[in-house]
Amino acid sequence: MRRVKDRRGLLVLLGVLLALCWSVPYPDTAQASEADSAGSAKERAERLQHFEAVTERLYDVMQQGDTAAAHQEMDQLIQVLEGLSFKGLTSVDGIHALAECIMDTRNTIHRVKLAPEAWIETSARLRLAVNSLTHKRDALWQQYYKVMSSSLQDMGKARSGGDRTGFKVALQSLQANYGMIRPAAVIQRDAADIRKFDSWLSYVERLGNEAVWDEAALKGAIDQGAPLLQDLFGRKGHEPVFLPIVGNASPWYWSALIGGWIMLALTYTAMRKYQAEQGVSSVHRPKGIGGLFNKRDE
Repeated sequence: MRRVKDRRGLLVLLGVLLALCWSVPYPDTAQASEADSAGSAKERAERLQHFEAVTERLYDVMQQGDTAAAHQEMDQLIQVLEGLSFKGLTSVDGIHALAECIMDTRNTIHRVKLAPEAWIETSARLRLAVNSLTHKRDALWQQYYKVMSSSLQDMGKARSGGDRTGFKVALQSLQANYGMIRPAAVIQRDAADIRKFDSWLSYVERLGNEAVWDEAALKGAIDQGAPLLQDLFGRKGHEPVFLPIVGNASPWYWSALIGGWIMLALTYTAMRKYQAEQGVSSVHRPKGIGGLFNKRDE
């Protein structure tokens, strides 16, 4: 019964957001239309800023477990949504993802028993979703690329070493982080990229849970993960991930070794330059030969 009620609430909120998204006024004249458009754009920008500010406050109080303040900020967030248009900001899938985040957070707050982990997760997910709606560039969810890429690399290392436990831990980390940023990604990214990553994640999980690993299939699946992750974050394969050197107890050893190679290369270059200069000077005319030419000229 509770699930039916929650689903009805989600459908109502989604319907309201969609109605607000495509609600367009019809002014009588072109001049009035331009003036009204400029005014509405400014008003919407202010409303979006207010929406994000309320979401940030809600995130802060939920991270602290402040029940009274969380109820107050959630009511304020619902009020801010009234009359707020999302037209041109995201797709229908993005609006649906935002509505789900809002309903999940609201249901978490209204639970009788306080669940600190659920409060932290739902408030963070909502914060990332709203931030992606208001920041087309440098959105907060983009910061998850390196940690998810690191989890993917850990999966590959665990597979090659036959470490099933390590593989499971790395996969769970990847899934948890993806679940956190998925609504934000849906708001900004093409639906095809989301579906591809969803399918890949489900496929690699199935392969990893098999009693006996299909090494070739699992390796191929993990190799496919890197380009899919790059597409999801819009990296397009041109931004490498730099990881620190591991496996040696003394980083000074590596620093000295790298410095030695650099000095050796510079020394070799200097010697070659010196030898080249000596070779050029040796073909210049000696003084004695110059005197003979002078006599012949006379």
